Amino acid sequence: MNEVKILVFLNQKIKNMIFFSNKYEKLVKLLKLDKPLVVFDISTTGPGISSDKIIQLAYTKIWPDGRTKQDDMFLNPEMKISAESIAIHGIRNKFVKDMPTFRDKSQEIWDIFSDSYYSGYNIMEYDLPVLRREFVRVGMDFEYDEKSIIDSRMIFYYMAPRTIPLAYEYYCDKEYKGMYNASVHTELAIDILIKQLEKYNVARNLDFLNMIHSTSDEERQGSTRKFYWLNGEAYFSFSKYKDQSIKSVIKKDKKFIDWLLEADFTEDTKSIIRQELGENGKYKKEETKLDKK
Repeated sequence: MNEVKILVFLNQKIKNMIFFSNKYEKLVKLLKLDKPLVVFDISTTGPGISSDKIIQLAYTKIWPDGRTKQDDMFLNPEMKISAESIAIHGIRNKFVKDMPTFRDKSQEIWDIFSDSYYSGYNIMEYDLPVLRREFVRVGMDFEYDEKSIIDSRMIFYYMAPRTIPLAYEYYCDKEYKGMYNASVHTELAIDILIKQLEKYNVARNLDFLNMIHSTSDEERQGSTRKFYWLNGEAYFSFSKYKDQSIKSVIKKDKKFIDWLLEADFTEDTKSIIRQELGENGKYKKEETKLDKK
């Protein structure tokens, strides 16, 4: 039984259950809710807001009295799921082909989401617009305004601004409390850059630097969230090789690397892989005993 099927099995156990939880009661008290809060997340056929469709919709609805209802539904998108998305969430076309469509579940979803607050991570920029587009396709006008949105990503970005003193503390493990001074900040920027170049090997490549400075925020998030860097080495944050370094995967599964480079991934994503492959994006020659002599 694969991970997706196990997830479905477990979710069927709690599907449509209404229960109380101390965690959710705490959330109600902290927010002083005057109407239900729907915390949700979606998986889609691809990254497009207007062109792609929902294949998984998970939510927890919390009423002001602390009652909670949860569900995790899979949907037939009536279109192909992109290879890039499959690599991220693992949901394949054959798995959802016999699932209900969004149209089939539209009234149920409408009843859950109507007259509520909405929360999640990055729902303002992605999840809510995609959900609204799905409703439009079936002739239902799902309206929401900013006053009903509680986006954790927006709170995080607002409360943790990316300033030079904070970057200096993060990368250099030192604290700077002085007043703003251009000369001092120049030296701090140098210290930060040195630490970044020491920490991220890929950042030493000018082609990579050009790539991350020339892409849009949406494209940049799409590529960088597929990898993370540890001790200067790039690791997968998706696929069957999640939490394994790109270099280690190159050595043991070249077919997978070839597939990534040929599949429908962004050029930014492929560029990061090519940086690890070496010059011209080719496999580095493995050193043999004869080479050492």
